[in-house]
Amino acid sequence: MYYLQIYTDKYILNAFNTSIKQEIVIPERGAIFDRNEKLLVFNKPIYELNVIPILVDENLNVIEFCSLIGMEKNDFFKNLEKAKLYSKYLPSVFTSFISKEKFANIQEKLYKYKGFDWTKRSIRDYKINSSINVLGYIGEVTTKDIRRESNYYQMGDFMGLAGIEKSCEKILRGKKGVNYWIRDRKGCIIGEYNNKKNNIQAISGNDISLTIDWNLQKYAEQLMYQKKGGIVAIDPKNGEILSLVSSPMSDPNLFSGSNRSKEFQKLMNNTIDNPLLDRTTQARYPPASSFKLLIELAGLQMGVVQNDTTFTCYHGFRYHGKRRIRCHSGIHGIPIGLGTAISVSCNNYFAQVYKRIIEKYPKNLTKGANEWCDIVKSFGFGNHFSSDLSTKENGVIPSGDYYNKKYGKKKWNAITIISNSIGQGEIIVTPIQLANMVCAIANKGFFYTPHLVKRINHKIVEYYNNPNYTKVKKKYFDFIIHAMEKVFFIGTGKHFKSYEIQMAGKTGTSQNFIRINHKKMVSLPDHSIFVLFAPVKNPKIAVSVIIENGGFGSNWAGPIASLIAEKYIKKIIRRKNLEEKMINSGLEKVYSNIEKMKKLKSFYENHKKT
Repeated sequence: MYYLQIYTDKYILNAFNTSIKQEIVIPERGAIFDRNEKLLVFNKPIYELNVIPILVDENLNVIEFCSLIGMEKNDFFKNLEKAKLYSKYLPSVFTSFISKEKFANIQEKLYKYKGFDWTKRSIRDYKINSSINVLGYIGEVTTKDIRRESNYYQMGDFMGLAGIEKSCEKILRGKKGVNYWIRDRKGCIIGEYNNKKNNIQAISGNDISLTIDWNLQKYAEQLMYQKKGGIVAIDPKNGEILSLVSSPMSDPNLFSGSNRSKEFQKLMNNTIDNPLLDRTTQARYPPASSFKLLIELAGLQMGVVQNDTTFTCYHGFRYHGKRRIRCHSGIHGIPIGLGTAISVSCNNYFAQVYKRIIEKYPKNLTKGANEWCDIVKSFGFGNHFSSDLSTKENGVIPSGDYYNKKYGKKKWNAITIISNSIGQGEIIVTPIQLANMVCAIANKGFFYTPHLVKRINHKIVEYYNNPNYTKVKKKYFDFIIHAMEKVFFIGTGKHFKSYEIQMAGKTGTSQNFIRINHKKMVSLPDHSIFVLFAPVKNPKIAVSVIIENGGFGSNWAGPIASLIAEKYIKKIIRRKNLEEKMINSGLEKVYSNIEKMKKLKSFYENHKKT
């Protein structure tokens, strides 16, 4: 008895040669809709062949079998070996993505080949050909996934690997079922086992409605024609993400077919465009002048400036007679107040404010820098949002302790880090963090966590109903909002002003370099940045736009942000000339020149020794 059970396969084989077939029923994955119930993702049926290696006949006619299922002989042995490595005794996927029409022919003859069986499952049918950063895609589970959830996943199963498919995997996947069938000696099903009493019903996954407005999303994608960067639009009243566009874009349908591995590898190898990088939540950018809003809010909160504080600009910020930061505001030699400073983006004004922030405690600069850091982080910077976003990036908000480690205690001062005052230096943010900052300003001191899921099975999601309060008092926001309105009247946004909607915004022009040997070598075209919310009274949308290498914030990001707000609020665009320019113009020549510079950098680094 010991010998038969431990050293032979007799009883294992008897178990697998039973006349009862156990069919694992894969549940239908939940559908995905936009906020207006437009269907974005559904399912389509496919079939796959499973194999139990130990049951495969040694005298199997491999050529005949391969001809039946449409497989190369080499692939047959490769797949069989892979199945053996998984388990000789358990079923695993031998080949998948068999169409309904092809499977009908295979099923008639499958009884001739012992050890092979079939399973019906469904794959994703994406009704749209973009927004992979939002929707994501599904792929085959790995051995690591199986070990982590051995009570659910088996070899050949699929799971969400990106986007909402990943972050809501357990909501979408449902629960597996089991059906038992009686088979004849040829392995053909001849009836139900025990009148279905042993069957376990599969439970379909939950449907999800996103916060995304698909019409707005599609419009934003059109505006990103031949441009790299990200667009984020959020409803300030609840944190619902209305649009989340990362460009260049990819089609999620590329990952739902039999060539998914090849298509994935192609995109992974595209290191020039990085189409799989979600530029809205992962890409890291200096915020440039858009960050001046927080410099002023922190200065007001810390009491180092008042709303009527003025500074005189002499073509930039000067210290001990030397110009440290240039200024192109066009207003020089006269006192400049808060409203004008924000509208024309005066660098000197905010450098003076930041200097006062750091020097609030003259004998303890670390304390001043830490206090500023805490205020900025309360707006959602320096950390990622704990929500249903599948990709996250913290960014960097440097504290006094950070500079103590970098330079040493008492070996730095406000002038050392003065670039932070204009959103450069060590400050790193993501587009979604900038959009969230604008939400906090629009709400005068609080924001709701940005999120993508609005309803699960038509039931409103209430996970994100609690507001997050900033460390700036409500009374200071009116000054900033009024100054942001002036951007569209006398400042950097006057050339793309909407006469139908009252908007509040801020431009940013982010410096950009190629580094060689950790030194700045070649200056690249600046990134174009703009943030806004609208309408000023009862805000409905907050927008951040970053266009890589787009130059001034008023060149590309500003017009695009204002069109996004107009489209959402008014549904139609009156500024047709501006719209046509943004949709039909791109930066392909700029990107081509940048690529040449990068190749030059690569050549230099490869030959620097010679």
